[in-house]
Amino acid sequence: MLRPVRKAVTEAYDPDPRSMVIVAMGSSFLLFSLLSSHESSPYYRFALVVAVLSLVVSLVMLAVETRR
Repeated sequence: MLRPVRKAVTEAYDPDPRSMVIVAMGSSFLLFSLLSSHESSPYYRFALVVAVLSLVVSLVMLAVETRR
């Protein structure tokens, strides 16, 4: 059972570097706009964490894809 699942995931995983550039640009814009205003609500912190994580993940995926 594990082999078919692994095969399906590897076939479905075909990242496009252009989409990762779009995600990185969008999350960096969101991060910039979030850092320009300071709030203390938990929603603000959650949005800040999500923006940082999406930026880091997109940059890592870009680095891995360009290394191939």
